Amino acid sequence: MLSKKYNIAGHSVSRITRVSAGLLFGCFGIVLMSYSFPVGPDTYANLRHLTIVLISSYIGWLPGLICTMLLSVSRILIYGASYNSISAAVSLLIGGLLCCWISLLPWSRLRKVTVSNLLCLGITLVTLVNNLGDIRLVMDFYPLQFAVTVAAGLAIYYVAEYIYRSNDLYTQLELNATTDYLTSLNNLRQFHRHLDTEIARAERRGECLSLLAIDIDHFKQINDTYGHPAGDAILKEFARRLSSISRTYDIVSRNGGEEFTVILPDCPLYQAQKAAERIRAAVDGVNFTLPAGKKIHITISVGAASYPESIQDPDGALLFQYADKALYAAKNAGRNKVCTADY
Repeated sequence: MLSKKYNIAGHSVSRITRVSAGLLFGCFGIVLMSYSFPVGPDTYANLRHLTIVLISSYIGWLPGLICTMLLSVSRILIYGASYNSISAAVSLLIGGLLCCWISLLPWSRLRKVTVSNLLCLGITLVTLVNNLGDIRLVMDFYPLQFAVTVAAGLAIYYVAEYIYRSNDLYTQLELNATTDYLTSLNNLRQFHRHLDTEIARAERRGECLSLLAIDIDHFKQINDTYGHPAGDAILKEFARRLSSISRTYDIVSRNGGEEFTVILPDCPLYQAQKAAERIRAAVDGVNFTLPAGKKIHITISVGAASYPESIQDPDGALLFQYADKALYAAKNAGRNKVCTADY
């Protein structure tokens, strides 16, 4: 559940998330210590090393190392600083370092989990023999511990894989629900969510909020002349340029077809008009490349509206209507123009 909400497993995990995951799995390992069973003086058997195996194999060496250090220190703090406790902590440390090294290898996750688990079990065997001083005593319980631990490792792997793939599917579904499939910009639904949120924030803070409604001029002619793949290429290239021209905190969306919007937080109408003119000039000043290599020239029309200058009510739908009216005014004025809601 946590990995789905905070993306603690995936292709790009932040440093703070790795650290948090290492601490979290270290706590899981400490909980597993509560289910230890004594096999000799100050000597216990449990499955705590599986938390190191899992976190290293799925997220990497940093959380694996943090989990290892936390478990090693906890082993001494919980059971006392005896020779057996210290040797058990050292064995955890060695096993954890091996798991961290294995996490860097280009292996499958199943191979990483299996090999890491077996290595930790081997280190555990050596530690138990050293602590108890009698291999026959160790063999009274170790085969059962070995079988249970291997089975538990495989069971955890398959559960983790199910969660991992479910999270990937959840992320993809969430992305599809909020992102335009062609341009990777916000889709219409996400645009309206952002607009309602930003206009409420602007009202609360006493700031201006501007909105640009943008339309590619004569886009139907591009599709009719060069085909829909060419039109899609134009849309994707325009989306990239629009995002690069906009401020980092502006919210760029594709509302459908050749219609785009840009929400400009903390931006009065005159600044929005300057931003719209900058975007219009940037598009007018370059050629766009079609899939066949041909370059064509396109233009855009832009309408701008602002709260509370164009409208006094903090109503996102009303602000969009005013920006859309300004857009049609720009198109009726000959296209390749910028008009504001006070035209």
